[in-house]
Amino acid sequence: MFGTRPSAAIAVLAVAATVAAVSVAPAGATSPSSCGQSSGGISTPGSNCRSTGYVNPFAGQRWGPGRIDMGIDLAPLKREPVVAIGAAKILGSDSHSGWPGGHFIWYRLLNGDHAGDVVFVAEHLTNMVPAGVVVNAGQRIATAIPGSPWTEWGWATPSGSTRAYPCYREGMATNSGRQMSRFLRSLGATFIPKIAPGPDWPTGKLC
Repeated sequence: MFGTRPSAAIAVLAVAATVAAVSVAPAGATSPSSCGQSSGGISTPGSNCRSTGYVNPFAGQRWGPGRIDMGIDLAPLKREPVVAIGAAKILGSDSHSGWPGGHFIWYRLLNGDHAGDVVFVAEHLTNMVPAGVVVNAGQRIATAIPGSPWTEWGWATPSGSTRAYPCYREGMATNSGRQMSRFLRSLGATFIPKIAPGPDWPTGKLC
């Protein structure tokens, strides 16, 4: 992963030390051994779960990359499940948003080195899980539908606004979008083009 946050890295090491001292994991915990192995999207095969308990949300599926803007545009090549990257709480689920396609879902990651960060998936979705539901890593939270307007993935605020919204202009490749692109690649989504190294969490300038 590019540019691990020092505080998050220390927290992860502390948690790892605690878990190592306990013989049985807590009920409902997500561990690397429970995530399995699979191929990522239409890319080179790789692990479906990194050490933090996150999964590659495109593993075993077929997706194509699009442009980076407020997040990153991603196109399912057939109906595909949208799954939670990690254990998460659904903060909002809106079928009447102003987005193309009308659909917008966002959730807060509850564990790992991105705990507290909020992910959004928007646009051509259906069967979205309602707000308030707590889900496990890899659990379906919506279904992505092929065809325009495809989907967009990025970092959000807890209130459900995209992080880059205050400064975004149509067609702009934002800093927030690049950060999400790096994060998804770090999970094994190697069909997403590689970009310059940098943080893969929401930090610094919005756009």
